[in-house]
Amino acid sequence: MSGKTIFVALIAILVPAVSFAQGRPPTTSLRSAMFPNPRPPHPPFPPGDGWIWIPPTYRTVYERIWQPPTYQTVTETLWITDQYGWRTICTWEGGQYVQRQEWVLIPAHYETRTRQILVSPGAWTWGPRQELVTPGHWERIGPIHPPVPVPFPQPQPPTARPPGLEPFSPLWEWPADKK
Repeated sequence: MSGKTIFVALIAILVPAVSFAQGRPPTTSLRSAMFPNPRPPHPPFPPGDGWIWIPPTYRTVYERIWQPPTYQTVTETLWITDQYGWRTICTWEGGQYVQRQEWVLIPAHYETRTRQILVSPGAWTWGPRQELVTPGHWERIGPIHPPVPVPFPQPQPPTARPPGLEPFSPLWEWPADKK
């Protein structure tokens, strides 16, 4: 194969991946993970008839957000030619484990290598964030009925006791015995 053919094949492999990575907004999923938009919870059950749920209100605040760099992972299979190098050889000799460095020929082979290509560098951008202004709450609609007064027991006026049933006090005289 000629060098031009290999170069064209590599460009054909890399260009769709790079254009795909640049075509989609990488911040959408990252921004939603970092700053989730608040969703109004299911309103609680009404406290009674004539009540309505007022949903919470939010305002949009724009602030600086760090856009992390985007990388593309490329995996290539390469042909590595014959080469000499040091290798650690581990053996058992005379009942002992021995590690020894040896100068050996490493035969030609294929090797899979992975590398990362920078698609877009990190940068600060402006992005929206939702901020709670007023929380959701229940409001009464229609005529407001005045509160019903709670019956309060009225004190009874003092009454005279029948004769002979006055309270006893040691300071009084003992009642006379009647025969």
